[in-house]
Amino acid sequence: MRIAIYSRKSLETDTGESIKNQIKFCMEYFQRQNENCTFEIFEDEGFSGGNINRPGFQRMMELVKIKQFDVVAVYKIDRIARNIVDFVNIYDELEKLNVKLVSVTEGFDPSTPIGKMMMLLLASFAEMERMNIAQRVKDNMKELAKLGRWSGGTPPTGYTTEKVIENGKKVTYLKLITEESQYIEEIFKKYADGYTTYKISNEMKKKGFNYPSKTIINILNNPTYLKSTKESIKYLQSQGYTVYGEPNGCGFLPYNRRPRVKGKKLWNDKSKFVGISKHEAIIDLELFMKVQERLQENAIAPRPKESSYTWLAGLVKCRCGSGMFVQPGRQKKDGSRVAYFRCTSKKSNPNSSCNNKFLRVDRAEKIVLEYLSQFLDKNYFNQLIKQKNNNIQLEKEINALNKKINSNTTAINNLVDKLMFLSNEASFVVTKKIEELTSQNNKLKEELLILERRKILNSFDEANSEAFYKIIINFINCVDDIELRRFYIKNIIKFMVWDSDTDTLTVELNI
Repeated sequence: MRIAIYSRKSLETDTGESIKNQIKFCMEYFQRQNENCTFEIFEDEGFSGGNINRPGFQRMMELVKIKQFDVVAVYKIDRIARNIVDFVNIYDELEKLNVKLVSVTEGFDPSTPIGKMMMLLLASFAEMERMNIAQRVKDNMKELAKLGRWSGGTPPTGYTTEKVIENGKKVTYLKLITEESQYIEEIFKKYADGYTTYKISNEMKKKGFNYPSKTIINILNNPTYLKSTKESIKYLQSQGYTVYGEPNGCGFLPYNRRPRVKGKKLWNDKSKFVGISKHEAIIDLELFMKVQERLQENAIAPRPKESSYTWLAGLVKCRCGSGMFVQPGRQKKDGSRVAYFRCTSKKSNPNSSCNNKFLRVDRAEKIVLEYLSQFLDKNYFNQLIKQKNNNIQLEKEINALNKKINSNTTAINNLVDKLMFLSNEASFVVTKKIEELTSQNNKLKEELLILERRKILNSFDEANSEAFYKIIINFINCVDDIELRRFYIKNIIKFMVWDSDTDTLTVELNI
């Protein structure tokens, strides 16, 4: 029986339901029933069960889909998911693949109606517990906000933390770093005066402070630096904040400014709130409002990744490892433009060491079309697929392992046949040799399983090959439809690398 053991814990501990204990319980559970079980362990340390975006879990499910396991075992159902929708989807997927899901401590059979009902019931309780925990965390944050205390994490730029004694207890507040305060204020003033974040960043570098544009935007948006007054409270309320506390001239502490929903951070969530704290603030309301107005003026919708100049946008990489963006050239008399691919690292950093030259978009498209046109010859295409699916080396290794396993098995059988004719002393030596060969075979079989999995994962079967070929044909035929070509090319090409020194555009196919 092939068993995948999945274990998860948000924070590792040495006792209770630690990762190690979960694995131990699962292995012992199956070993009591069947000594011939084989196990593969999948761990996610420090991941919540609120969603399924966990590397260990995703890797396990990929192997489950190619029939590598008979059972998925967990210590408890909530290790799989604390979200009822996720759990039901996972359970249904395992059921379709004929893979049994076993919770070793909750002891019921999911193949029976009552067992399935109990699993769904436990998953519902797990989700309810997750929601209760989230609510308690939020309630605690609100209480801390009312008191103006720092709840943990990385302090805002220009601040550190300090612990003080209040009512016999240690509590934490922010403390302004005096050496940085004048530069924070300068950032606000320069932005209000029309400087871009890029220019401000360069100015700060000259003064010894590395504030990237993203950090500067976070500083400008953060009410931590704003002095609390009746007027500033009204302003923040107009911006969607709930405000706790009375104005005291100190700064605000924001909470829940960017909550996560399904793993993604949100901007301007309606549940955001601030508490008036005891840390020194450095920005008055007038300057803060000027900055916010300018931020809103500059807050245009993000530029789409797709360019109207080419269907290759987002697929070309520079030899230095950076992406290449599309930049139109000057407009000609007839109204046309020549567009170029340009290295993003050179755009964001004028001091970049990358010296790769521009690539004309029309030339890149021509290279790709000529390259893919070769595939119209089906024999050429099939030969390429064989090269890409080069499992020859794996096949050799698998055959060598099988040969060794068969040789050992034959030797074991021969030794077993001789046992009946040997004395006790001689039989002891032979028995030891049999045990050695058996142990060696077990290890070889484990290696064989790994190699066979690699072969399965590397394989590009005939059906996939034919579908890929049709996509290439469709791409070549849709001459005037840039959107359709963009759709097809993303299914054909993984990425391309441009090297101006060798004048080559290397294409990596999506197979």
